[in-house]
Amino acid sequence: MNFFLAIFSIYKAEWISLALVNLVTFVLFAIDKRAAIKHTFRVTEKWLLLYCLLGGWLGGLIAQQLFRHKTHKQPFKSLFYLTILLDCIAVILYLSRGALLH
Repeated sequence: MNFFLAIFSIYKAEWISLALVNLVTFVLFAIDKRAAIKHTFRVTEKWLLLYCLLGGWLGGLIAQQLFRHKTHKQPFKSLFYLTILLDCIAVILYLSRGALLH
């Protein structure tokens, strides 16, 4: 438990930013699902993928499953999983930068 508190205190701004981008991504998926049902103006896939790439992929993944939205559409599904992979690589590089400097 102390380890997680230490990580949170060191990277507090990053955790808050990540939570906010995930919340925004979740809301964008919800708005797009509602627009799809009502046949009104949609959120473009480019914006959904951009927010996922900015770290909001977990919010997007939760929204996808909760709203059953964009779970089968290709190439969106492949690009969505690519954003997850790229984000994981970015986090690993970010966290290992300190180890590389020492």
